[in-house]
Amino acid sequence: MAVLERSKLFASPKFDPYVKSANTSGGEKWLGYFFGPMGAAILNVTLISYLNVFYTDVLDLTNSFAWAAAFLTLFPILSKIIDAITNIIMGQIIEKTRTRQGKARPWIFISAPLMTIATILLFLVPREHSLMQFLLVALTYNIFFSFAYTIYNMSHTLMVPLSTTNVRQRDALSLFTNMGVNMIPGIVVSLLFPMILMPVLGYDYNKWLTAMIIIAAIALPFTVLEYFFTKERVTEAAVSAGETKTVSFREQLSVCFGDKYWVLMILFMLAFQIMSNIMTISLPYFCNWVLGTYNDGTTQTILSAVGKAPLGFGVFLLWPLVKKFGKRKVMIVGFLIAAAAEVLCWVFSHNMTLMLVGSFFSAIGWLPSYVYSALMADTLDYIEYEKGIRADGLTASIFTIIATVSVGIGQGIFNLGLTTTGYESPRLVSEGVYNVQNPATQGFISFAYIGIPLIMLVAMAIIMVFLKVENLLPNVHKELTARRKAECEARGEVYISPEEKAELEQIEQDRIAEEKRIEELKAKCEKQGLRFEDEEAKYQAKLAAKKAKEEAKAAKKNTK
Repeated sequence: MAVLERSKLFASPKFDPYVKSANTSGGEKWLGYFFGPMGAAILNVTLISYLNVFYTDVLDLTNSFAWAAAFLTLFPILSKIIDAITNIIMGQIIEKTRTRQGKARPWIFISAPLMTIATILLFLVPREHSLMQFLLVALTYNIFFSFAYTIYNMSHTLMVPLSTTNVRQRDALSLFTNMGVNMIPGIVVSLLFPMILMPVLGYDYNKWLTAMIIIAAIALPFTVLEYFFTKERVTEAAVSAGETKTVSFREQLSVCFGDKYWVLMILFMLAFQIMSNIMTISLPYFCNWVLGTYNDGTTQTILSAVGKAPLGFGVFLLWPLVKKFGKRKVMIVGFLIAAAAEVLCWVFSHNMTLMLVGSFFSAIGWLPSYVYSALMADTLDYIEYEKGIRADGLTASIFTIIATVSVGIGQGIFNLGLTTTGYESPRLVSEGVYNVQNPATQGFISFAYIGIPLIMLVAMAIIMVFLKVENLLPNVHKELTARRKAECEARGEVYISPEEKAELEQIEQDRIAEEKRIEELKAKCEKQGLRFEDEEAKYQAKLAAKKAKEEAKAAKKNTK
């Protein structure tokens, strides 16, 4: 049964994407894939980074009941069982969604208000220690992660694979969306929060609640922006080619787990997410109790600033390297560089200078992970080539299951380490001076922040050695195009490839743009008393000079 097929909301042209071109456009890259995902990313990074701090330091759950330690360890992990189920269900819902707006985009729009409401509920849990407090913690945690964020993350994850079949354009979108999801939210949460927000919030409940309401409200328009500036070209092409059949979940499961490249991508995603989440969860604890003092406003800011610095200029170096050497090779080298830097950090975890050096080079090594979405899309194309089906929904389900379950696993492991090594909630010993953690707790926090990422980086580099799907893409795309053309011709229809469609559309866009230019020039001439023929001649001369300059530059480049 189709989902949302009769929805009047998504049948309305008012909800059509603002992106019209068959090619990916600059506005689409920046608004749909860079800025759009920032709202949900800021929410997610904030919660991964500080929700546990809210539980341990504001609600003081670690010291409320004798069984609180077991609860903090097990409830995130058990909650992800629910999360895994909802991810699978959501993946199949997306596969069965039939609307004018595509199958994934409508759910991005629906998720926007849900995430805002669910975030506020997380911080409405009262401070009074009681059984109800623990029940509300578990309930609100699942409302956000197992329901609201699942709807968003499932649909968002599919947007790069569904955006286009053009590999270069898809790689660019992958880079932009990973920059939007990781770079800016990372800077905001890792730099501004510890420097400005956290010293103000301290462990004051009301201040935390006010701050999170504001952040949740700000996130909503960003997600709506993502909806309007994305376009499902692959879905549109499949519909126009008559590819509307629904593949069963069991068949998708069999095909995917039978493909070695898909399995390798899943293993890579698992290692990447566990590493990222444990590192993010442990960062404020590492800065508060190992490298610096509690909420000093500088340690985490400086460490994050240096660690995030390569993410700013590095992305501009990453794309040329990926185009020249390929995604897989760049990722292998990058992960090994990051692993070497983590060794330095682990040996000198109490030395700020060497920690900064290690963090800087570790961030450089992390950069290639920005293109993993494009590798996932390559793998899905290969499965379609080999088995004749697209497994977008199942893959998005598995990826988002891993992404969300790893949050619970990371939080559970970290809380287990804190409670078993004797972590104490912050308390003032004297004016401006807080308690310190024992050596066992400090050692565990260092292992969580540095040691686990080191192990995972090596594992990710090894996985990339065997993931060679990128080399097969030219033949894969050639064959897929031939199949679609044959299917159209068998139905007596004319097949227009995405490339041909893009070229025809570009010609039409150029024609419209030229007509508008002439109209504007005529209006200008009439208003200013100028002769249109003279002004047009000046424009054509300038255009010819520019073209000659570009041709000379190209000829010089070819000569070299």
